[in-house]
Amino acid sequence: MMAVPLPASNQKWPTCLGKMEPKRAKIRPMSILIAAVFISTATAANQEETNEDQQHEREELGVNPYTAPSIERIFAQLDQLRPLPFEQLKRALPQSITAGREHKGLIFGGLIADGFLIVEAEKKNLIESFGRLLMEQARALGVGDRVMRHSASLTELARRGDWERVRQELIATQADVEQAMIELRDEKMAHLISLGGWVRGLEISAGAVEAEFSPERGKILAQPDLADYFGAELKTLPPTLAHTPLFEKIRDGIKKLQAILSKSSGALTQADTKAIRAEASELNDVIRQNE
Repeated sequence: MMAVPLPASNQKWPTCLGKMEPKRAKIRPMSILIAAVFISTATAANQEETNEDQQHEREELGVNPYTAPSIERIFAQLDQLRPLPFEQLKRALPQSITAGREHKGLIFGGLIADGFLIVEAEKKNLIESFGRLLMEQARALGVGDRVMRHSASLTELARRGDWERVRQELIATQADVEQAMIELRDEKMAHLISLGGWVRGLEISAGAVEAEFSPERGKILAQPDLADYFGAELKTLPPTLAHTPLFEKIRDGIKKLQAILSKSSGALTQADTKAIRAEASELNDVIRQNE
């Protein structure tokens, strides 16, 4: 960066007040401009360095679009499946959770997916209870501070009918939880929260396709890479966790989903769609049984 030359200490300035004033008028704006350029450049450099550090942390921990997929991907899929039959797809929001931390992560991910459905269907009357529960469960995971500021905004924006900003607030909520997991260096929880969200999101999407089936809508549902990814990740769990009844059932269920979703060219039939929804629903029931 080029240094700005400062006036020498013995530099002669005009002594006549009448001559000095015009020079001041020119010097001040230029000084402000130079300072602004320096500040913005330094800020941009610091921001770039921070982003690079955060990306490095993500890579170290394996946090990527699969372990923490953006809510925007789910919204994009649900947008293509509108109108959503909300009454057929909804479920009761979870109650207080007494499960272990890993189990809580699965439930939290499923709750985020329930939020997708509520926002897509623009159910203003459900946002307040959803936001309150999101806050409670975030506290149970130790990330309450990250979610607190979003919870009230979700309610207020929905009350005003600003659904696009409600979406953005929900996306920001997930991003903050992801960043909290990165800072805690808890790769496992990032995976489990994402897994819980994917299983519930798959049930919602399959239900929407089943309600109004077409081969084109079936292709929207087919995402074998995600099923393969989570199937592989479950194999990396510690044995003490992997061999619990809950995770054995989840592993078996995802194997069944892999077999259906991996059909060539994503050519899912109506029977396939029904089987996907049934399997995903069963997995969600297993996750919710021991809240």
